Amino acid sequence: MDRSATPLKVVLGGLAVIVVIVLALLVSQAVNPTIKNPQPVNGATMPKGDITVVADVYGVADLQGVQLAIDGKPVQPVIVSHSQRYWTIRYQAALPKGRHEAALTATDQRGRRTPYTWDFTASGPVSPPKFANPMPRPDARLDAGEAQIALAASSDDTTVKTFALELNGAPLATATPSGKPGERTTASQRQTLAPGKYTVHATATDAAGTTATYDWSFTVVAPGATGSDAPTAHFFPETGIYVYEPFLSYWNAHGGLAINGLPISPDFEQGGLTLQWFERARFERHPELPAGQQVVLGRLGAELRQPDPPLTAPPGGGRRFFPETGHSLGGRFLAYWDSHGGLAQFGLPLTEEVTEGGLTVQWFERARFEYHPEYAGTPAEVELTQLGRQLWERGGGR
Repeated sequence: MDRSATPLKVVLGGLAVIVVIVLALLVSQAVNPTIKNPQPVNGATMPKGDITVVADVYGVADLQGVQLAIDGKPVQPVIVSHSQRYWTIRYQAALPKGRHEAALTATDQRGRRTPYTWDFTASGPVSPPKFANPMPRPDARLDAGEAQIALAASSDDTTVKTFALELNGAPLATATPSGKPGERTTASQRQTLAPGKYTVHATATDAAGTTATYDWSFTVVAPGATGSDAPTAHFFPETGIYVYEPFLSYWNAHGGLAINGLPISPDFEQGGLTLQWFERARFERHPELPAGQQVVLGRLGAELRQPDPPLTAPPGGGRRFFPETGHSLGGRFLAYWDSHGGLAQFGLPLTEEVTEGGLTVQWFERARFEYHPEYAGTPAEVELTQLGRQLWERGGGR
């Protein structure tokens, strides 16, 4: 046996080990960090709600840092370090509906960098329930008595599952859940209220478990309150509708129930005006007019009735003639016109006295007078037709 070969084998074996080590070092120096398991999966469409972006980062050398951008904008992810060479990055956000790109770059301590991009589609964030139409309105001042406390809730993404109101910390009302996404659910309760301060707390939860709250306050003032303590709203239980300022002051100062009737709609915006319909009138708020003169009555008579041809000559017999329309006014109708607001309240006559439906009537720009002989000598002898209700029910207000 040739014993001289043994040292040579040892030397060659040692050299082989050294070569393997060197090669391993060279390979490790050439390997960049690796990014694995990106979430959401590339091309995925995610359900509504927050999106969680996750990825694992591995390094042959120790890791130094990561940079994450969503749609080109840098964000700050949470880094979970399992070891110096194994990290998990995580970022959660409510992203808008649509396609998004995640771009992640990992760097190790040798300065080697690995970029990685992927995309996914978001269905949009989950929107909490929304609230609308608090009644009475926040900071309103009501006169003591019956009031309606109500609020509407809805959800764009799903249905409202539970909805409840509390008044000054005590349970007040619950609502039946809505039938479909976007449909409003209203919680409402009538209550007789004494003077004092009231706070309503609302809680609504949708079918996805998202909860939202809303709070508002109002005041009930003592009877006879004036000035800055005077009521700014009144609830009409007959129709379940509130009248707010400045319409409330106008209603009170211009004949109230007898002339204007009950409210039959809430106030609303239309054509740049705030409108509210009553049985016998339509109130219009014209913001371009001076303060104190902004409430004007709609020309309901003119909207419902064409004027009759004008008279060929002014009549006699003590009748008042209006050359603007060529018609006259006399007798009980003239007395009523003069004593209940005249031109500003009723406008000019559009006809003479005519018979319609068995009644003697006369049309004006803003009203229709009816004569009721069975009530002669009483305030009901002359009454106003409910033109507001007629026109509203014909769709004139919508």
